[in-house]
Amino acid sequence: MKKIIFKIRLIAVKAMLKTSLYLNWPWLGALALWLAANKVNQGKGRYEYTVLCLGRTIFSDDVAAMAGSGRRVKYVSVHRSYFCQIFNYLAGDWEKEKLSEENYHVNNFCQAGKERYYLYLKKLFPYWHKLLRFNAVFSGNFVYVEHQELMRVCEENKVPFVVLFKEGIAATASGAYDKWLDMCRGCVFIGAKVLFYGDKVRKSLLSINLPGLTEAKSEVVGAPRLDAYFSDLDLKNRQLKKQIILFSFYSENFYNLTGDLETIKQARKRCDDFHVWFMNFAKRYKDYTVIIKTKFPKHYLSYVKNIYEKVFQDEENRPANLAIINLGNSAQLIKDSIAVAGFYSTTLTEAIVAGKISLSPFFGDIITDKPWDYFAMYPELINYVKSESDLEEYVMNYEKYLAYSQERREKFLRQLIHIPDGQASFRAESAIIEAVEEYRKN
Repeated sequence: MKKIIFKIRLIAVKAMLKTSLYLNWPWLGALALWLAANKVNQGKGRYEYTVLCLGRTIFSDDVAAMAGSGRRVKYVSVHRSYFCQIFNYLAGDWEKEKLSEENYHVNNFCQAGKERYYLYLKKLFPYWHKLLRFNAVFSGNFVYVEHQELMRVCEENKVPFVVLFKEGIAATASGAYDKWLDMCRGCVFIGAKVLFYGDKVRKSLLSINLPGLTEAKSEVVGAPRLDAYFSDLDLKNRQLKKQIILFSFYSENFYNLTGDLETIKQARKRCDDFHVWFMNFAKRYKDYTVIIKTKFPKHYLSYVKNIYEKVFQDEENRPANLAIINLGNSAQLIKDSIAVAGFYSTTLTEAIVAGKISLSPFFGDIITDKPWDYFAMYPELINYVKSESDLEEYVMNYEKYLAYSQERREKFLRQLIHIPDGQASFRAESAIIEAVEEYRKN
């Protein structure tokens, strides 16, 4: 019944937004966004502040962690896809195709569309603010195209726009650093504060003097979604399932590392093979549960399912112990698993926090002129799987591969996620409250 209600509400919200845009009724758009809002906090309480979150995967996990640990802030989430719908309708000319996060503030592409979007949000905002009574807007990034005019409108209405910047961790520790930083150079921050997982990313963005981003407007808080690992006192004594999990990836990551098409082609095959090895493991070891989790969008799920269809063309031979999913609590899946696999992903950092072995494909023989993942300085923390026999060895003898220096582990975590103390949610929430109070003074 909940799924049916959710689908009906989703259809209603999209229809209301479409009607609002067609008839130029911003008040109806505000009503649609009010209907689309979901309360994140569990249970009831008297909260001092309300924070409107622009929902997206991973960032939503951070918000959920903050909602679970704090008592002063009510978090309400509206998915950012609704703003994409509005922007795409109003910026509907051919120049929109040229517009990107990197060039939004650099040239005049889609200028008329940007202005239509801004004027619509400017009229919508007072209705929306009155309906939800939020004190701040909270997002996982500030570079999204559809966020630019929204940040501007928030500033004009004296509502702080706060960002928990979750990008750049892998890039700042790999060979993709320069390319990633170049992509950021055309960006602008229009808001109250940017919060960072780690200090290296913060210093990197400050070094290129992005308009609007200053030392005073930046703060390192850590990764709220990782707090649960530190607060779970039973984590070390947990009865592990015979389970391994692969957080799926594919070769799109290599466009940030190299422009050589032959290298990308080789990387693509290795990505495919890595998934096949996990599928074959499930077939050979039926007493193990093998989970392959993709990002939510359908094309990520389709990528894995297409490989699956090729590997198991005969339906009778398909292993019942293999699950391919795009939903589920990543933290819980990691906690319950013996080994965690992925590439260029903070889930590998989560695995180290949780005391699991981290597995990754090896690309050192393909990309030889630069670091290609963020374990370059800490190779003892990662286990590179170069064959199916390697995968079996690491899983069957996983305890042997956890015997690394705890001092090195601590140093690695501090570099990527600040202070590994389980207090990131508190620091992030406090920073939002400070921004709200500062705007009230002014």
